[in-house]
Amino acid sequence: MSKKVSLNIIGAGFIANELARALMMLDHVEIYGVYSRSIEKAREFARRHNINNIYDDWRRAVSDPHVEAVVIATPNYTHKEISVEAARRGKHIFLEKPIATRLRDAREIIEEAERNRVKLFVGHCLRYWPEYVRVREMILRGEIGEPRIVRVYRLSSFPKWSIWHRYMSFSGGVAVDLAIHDIDYLRWSIGEVSKVYAVGGVYTKYSVDAIDHVMYILEFESGAIGYGEASWAMPESFPFTTYLEIAGTKGLLYVDNRSTATYNEYIDNKIITSSPYDKNAYYNELKTFIRWILYDEPVEIRPEDALESLRIALAINKSIEKKEVIDVKKADLE
Repeated sequence: MSKKVSLNIIGAGFIANELARALMMLDHVEIYGVYSRSIEKAREFARRHNINNIYDDWRRAVSDPHVEAVVIATPNYTHKEISVEAARRGKHIFLEKPIATRLRDAREIIEEAERNRVKLFVGHCLRYWPEYVRVREMILRGEIGEPRIVRVYRLSSFPKWSIWHRYMSFSGGVAVDLAIHDIDYLRWSIGEVSKVYAVGGVYTKYSVDAIDHVMYILEFESGAIGYGEASWAMPESFPFTTYLEIAGTKGLLYVDNRSTATYNEYIDNKIITSSPYDKNAYYNELKTFIRWILYDEPVEIRPEDALESLRIALAINKSIEKKEVIDVKKADLE
């Protein structure tokens, strides 16, 4: 296969750098250019990743006829405007999660992609994280029986590489920006969430009004229950920490990034551990996106999945606001 997908990267921040490094590992991709609001930042990004073209206007970047796709890694509140314009310009879209900060914006992105017949891939990376994929495969094979109890944690200090996280209207808070990773994975692996109850608030000096720590309980349609915690309120010296535990009627699985053996099984009185995998989720999801464009191969996430995961994250915020249990399907989350 000699064809390459030429694409532009929209954004030059932390996640854009992670995605660029993954793209450079792929054989059939040309990173044509990069956009940043800061031209100096765009130049530095281009130098670091050996990119020839820079843009100071994202509209030019998403309309350039040299490219057939865009990778959008910009602040959450910008996703709708950029994605809609990219779709109208006929570009396939890799959009870093969350799909948007509001349900109506997410629906508009999906509708515009469908109307213009472009592929829309939302980067919920846990669907491509090898340890997490293995856990799901074991669940589907019935190796832990029926999943009944779930625990997830995703904890970090406050992100200070930009200021937009500080504002609820820009980021959606820690539920929409961070907890949504685990929410999406649990929907994919356990099933639909019916009810949510959460507590949380602003606990750091860095946040203006964005909820920076949440504790939430999920009730699944299957009868399983889950507890989750997501935080931007850890001390600056605290390492980024993630944890997943799923207990079923026959066994328990957990993934803990604090351990050198990140993957663990407790089944039939046996303990099995394994070490980290070679390729990371960014590589895996971007490879899937590129092969979707080239070969129309199936992908593990539909745009509607990203919409439903956003709905649950917004239900967490609503529960904190109302101090009550939220019915995910019935609540007004607009």
